[in-house]
Amino acid sequence: MPDRVEPPPLHEELEPPRGWRLPLLVAGVLGLAVLAGILWLGRPESQPSTLPVPASLPPLDSEAQAYLDQIAFSELELSRWENLIGQEITYLDGSITNHGARVVVALELTIEFHDTLERVVLRETFQPIGGARVPSRPLTPGQARRFRAGFEHIPPDWNRRLPRPRITGLLLD
Repeated sequence: MPDRVEPPPLHEELEPPRGWRLPLLVAGVLGLAVLAGILWLGRPESQPSTLPVPASLPPLDSEAQAYLDQIAFSELELSRWENLIGQEITYLDGSITNHGARVVVALELTIEFHDTLERVVLRETFQPIGGARVPSRPLTPGQARRFRAGFEHIPPDWNRRLPRPRITGLLLD
């Protein structure tokens, strides 16, 4: 029997890749450099020294009382949201601005809804700055910050006017 001749291969066999370690090392080093840059740029800004914030703020002292004129509310507006099962939440959105020279570490607001005879029908308190539930950075001099307060059950005899926010707790640095 004659020797059997093998047909030529359909494709050429390539040599195994060489030098794959150097590109992998370069990619790893570049990845670490990008990660370090992201972490460095994303670090929190240095903040002024702050006092520890208690769970509930004490009543206003004479120093805090004198500083109240430096804090202003603006852009107050009400909105209402209703979910698919008919529960309604009323929101009070607004902005707080610190016009004074001191840092506001914590601020407690009492929000009052009134009826047509100007009697309080709902009074709720929350801390938009330095709160224990939703911690936030201090409010520095000249800075403004948005806030949102939600109310699930507003009495039907509410007069449909904007509620009145009052500062009932203030911690300054």
